[in-house]
Amino acid sequence: MKTFNKNFASKFALAAYLALGTLAVTSCNKDTQNGQEVPNGKAQVIVRIAGISDGEEIKTKGSNRGSSAQHNLQLVQSNGFDALIGVDNQLPVSEIATADQSGIKAANGTRAASPVATGTKYRLFLYKKNGTDYTFEKSVELSAGTETPVSVTDGATYKWVALSYNSTTTQVPEMQNIALPGNTDVLRATNEFTVSGTAVPINVNFSRVFARIGIELNTMGMFAPINSATVAVTGNNAKTGTLDVATGTFVGALTDVTTALTYADFVTAPGSDGQQKIAYYYTADQTQQSLNVSVSALKIKLENGTERSFGATLTRGQVITPERGKNHRFLLGITESPLTYGGVQWSRSNLYYQAGYNPYRFYHFNQPTTDAKSFFSYGAAKPGVLGTYASPKDPCALVYPAGLWKTPAKADLDPINSNGLTGLLGDLDLNVLGSTIDVLVNAQNLLAANVTGASSPAGAGYSEFTPTAGVNTAYGAATSATNKLRFNFNGFMRDLSLVEDLITLDLGTTGGKYTAFWTNDRSLLSPLEPIAGLGVTHYLGNRYAGALGTGIGAGYKGFRSTNILGITLLNSVNVIKSSLMNVRCVRNGAWNPNAAGYNPNPVLPN
Repeated sequence: MKTFNKNFASKFALAAYLALGTLAVTSCNKDTQNGQEVPNGKAQVIVRIAGISDGEEIKTKGSNRGSSAQHNLQLVQSNGFDALIGVDNQLPVSEIATADQSGIKAANGTRAASPVATGTKYRLFLYKKNGTDYTFEKSVELSAGTETPVSVTDGATYKWVALSYNSTTTQVPEMQNIALPGNTDVLRATNEFTVSGTAVPINVNFSRVFARIGIELNTMGMFAPINSATVAVTGNNAKTGTLDVATGTFVGALTDVTTALTYADFVTAPGSDGQQKIAYYYTADQTQQSLNVSVSALKIKLENGTERSFGATLTRGQVITPERGKNHRFLLGITESPLTYGGVQWSRSNLYYQAGYNPYRFYHFNQPTTDAKSFFSYGAAKPGVLGTYASPKDPCALVYPAGLWKTPAKADLDPINSNGLTGLLGDLDLNVLGSTIDVLVNAQNLLAANVTGASSPAGAGYSEFTPTAGVNTAYGAATSATNKLRFNFNGFMRDLSLVEDLITLDLGTTGGKYTAFWTNDRSLLSPLEPIAGLGVTHYLGNRYAGALGTGIGAGYKGFRSTNILGITLLNSVNVIKSSLMNVRCVRNGAWNPNAAGYNPNPVLPN
């Protein structure tokens, strides 16, 4: 039997492993505690698994999980894509089949950070108190999701320890000093209880014994699952050791563990649609290590089922100091590279909203479309609905990583605008006035020069520009729609006859004739401002056939235009009544991934 002194044990950092659970004896009749049924019987312990604490602050339902400070997050340019690189503690929470889906909570009332799979094996060690000493009494093999009563002595005080290899097949041995298997997710929880007849079950909230380091490769910024890649990892130094079960401390020297990681070790994060893959390793060593990851031959699956391949090799290093019981993430977030023209970095295609995982996306193929998912009102976070006057949103900022993209400013349109009098005419609201638009645009076409650098073949249904940077063979030929800065004549919905929560898209005669997309600039020169409430600048382009069909002055014309916005009360909320247009995003020069509290995952609207 193992006996240890309570005062001696208290010298160790037991608090790091406390599950804050309680154990109890059953009463003569069935009872409930916190909504959980307690079985009948003699003095016994009923154990239930709450989950795994990841060493981070756990907040209650309705709040965002606490985030650790980012360390040197940076956007790195590669060949055909960019990558968000950095170290943090934000590994995705698993969404596996849990031991109890009813919402078991730890004794402090908070939900455990990560669930435990049903059938996960663990061993419960019981130490009976004798004076100031605790003597090992017994251990029992248990499984998550199965409640097996464990007999105890009525009136006695016990210290308990739960230990698991987080496995449904491998059980912890009945030993007091256990040589832990290397690179294994070892879990431990401990607390005390006194058998006093109070019918309260235990909720075990495990902590990790080792530091868990996850290398996350994600293509969320490319809006596509990863089909394959070649990944090489170096510097991932892992160690294990012998654990004193009762105290939770390591005994003797740590030993090295081989942890060779390749792409085959990367598993898809649950619910990520294949866009997040993570490889883990576990270590008892808490000394600083320099981790290097190389990614090459990346292939992603596009929206039409075809594959896009990148031949570039990205190699980056980060310094990590592991801490037992905590998560550490090496993030490589691959994002689509922009096309640069006139000093502005543009997305390769329009924004659209796809309900579900990672909903804000750019089309993989920049083709003409009447897809309702890509037509937004001004200030709305979702297509086909109206924005609110009090808090207009920028949907571009909701593309992963958060804030890297933005809706263009008025000044961003300068390189794709016609020269002449039209800038003033646009700001004076003279080109979007219901059914008069064709007449007024043609009036401007007469006055305006063709847009410098634009190509708009007759009947093509688009205008395009040749970028000065961003062209890459991964996106096809240099003349492809995603290697040219192409603006398709998708049209727009000019007038909303009714103010509604959900609008049916009607492009009228604008489809195939105009390209139109929003800016984030309100118009201050509008003479109708006091009447209409406000106006906002957008871009309006078309191919002009020439004066009176003569071909004189024919070519592509692009204008800064103003859309009259009406403020209307809808369901007691002031909403903005506007046209529906496309959204074309540009890179945000003010984006700072190292700002305090920054999280690359956007805060999505309801």
